[in-house]
This record gives sequence, C-alpha cells and structure tokens, in this order.
Amino acid sequence: MHAWEQRLLNVPRATVPELLCWLDQAEAMTSPKLKSKLLIRPRPAPIASDNHPRGKAQTQSRERRQINVNFSNAEEWDIVPGIGPVLSRRIVKFRDALGGFVSINQLYKVYGLDSSVIKNIEPDLILTPNSHQTICLDSVSFQRLIRHPLFNAEQSRRVLRAWGRGTNLDDFWFRMSASDEERQLWSPYLRTCPRSAG
Repeated sequence: MHAWEQRLLNVPRATVPELLCWLDQAEAMTSPKLKSKLLIRPRPAPIASDNHPRGKAQTQSRERRQINVNFSNAEEWDIVPGIGPVLSRRIVKFRDALGGFVSINQLYKVYGLDSSVIKNIEPDLILTPNSHQTICLDSVSFQRLIRHPLFNAEQSRRVLRAWGRGTNLDDFWFRMSASDEERQLWSPYLRTCPRSAG
C-alpha cells in the first residue's frame, strides 16, 4: 500500500449534516467581493409523489404553462418540467438549425430529451402552422443544405442533382426517387423560389 493510500484511510469522514453546516459557515465567511463571483445554486424542492398525502394536491394545483415550440426561447423551455438549462439550449439550437419545427414529433430527435418527458409535456405544447423557414431550391448551396440536420452530404448531393434547373416540385420528387419517409421529412422544408415578374 502506498503512503498516500495509508493517509487517505486516516482522513476523518463527514456526515451530510456536517458538510451542510460547513458550507453554511463557509458561505458566511466569504467576502462580498468573492461572494459576487460564487454561484451558489438553491437546493431543488422535493418532487411531489402521488403516494404522499400532499403530493396529488401539489401536482394538481401547479399551473401548467403552454409553450410555443417555434417561438419560445431557452429560458421559457427551462421552466418546463423535466427540461433543464442544457436540454432547453439543445432544443432551441436544434430548432434553429432546422429552421423551425413542423411537428411536435421532431422533439424526439433532440439528443438527450427523454420520450417520457415529451409525452408528459405534449398537452402543453403549441405548434403554430407554417411557422418554420423553408429552403429555396433555386438558390440553395451544398454548404447551406448540409448544415441542415435533415440532410447529410449524400442526401444534399441527391437533392441538388435532382433539382438541377427544375421548376416543378413534382418533377423534382420523381427525379429524386426519395422514399416516402424522406419525402415526408423533407417536403415541408423544400420549396421553389417565387418567380419575379418582369
């Protein structure tokens, strides 16, 4: 056994109440200058349980807030039950990369967002129809298309080859030979550019 391992065995053990007491004392001793730099997070409130006598009343009395999936910022997502600051930023980042959600089901693609959380909050989610951004096929570049989460490099090449100098989305989908799943996924985001009069 190494000397440091032996010394580690002699370190006194602290209980949770002793550690909390030590933290309170340390907080009281910190200078105001240092205190402003410290981030002391409040302890989260205990989760109400349906088995606890007050749990059902607390759960039912808590006001549920609706959230618009395409217009809510990270702070608004952060207060949704089951979504913290990390997931709220991921949701907003994914939404912005997509150009907006076209379906609530796209939330299932957000990395780390549990499906049970989505099912729980789904009644509170609002999706404004046609509130997403579309990609104009006449002017889109490979670099722009590959940055979109729904398209990888091979799919981006297929889209650009199939469009060519096309003018009609039906011809595009025919040349594209896209699967039903791809067409359902991509069609809300792809459009033709409006023709200028003149």
